[in-house]
Amino acid sequence: MKCTSCNKDISQDGIGFKCPQCKKRLTRCNNCRSLIVKYKCECGFEGP
Repeated sequence: MKCTSCNKDISQDGIGFKCPQCKKRLTRCNNCRSLIVKYKCECGFEGP
């Protein structure tokens, strides 16, 4: 898996969730989550 925000390979230090708009699975590393780095889904939805 890769972080949706920074594209870093994620093994265990991340979280997966569904996009609120299109329900596609997104993943984020703990670093991006703690720094509140924005992410953007392919459908155009953006989150903190």
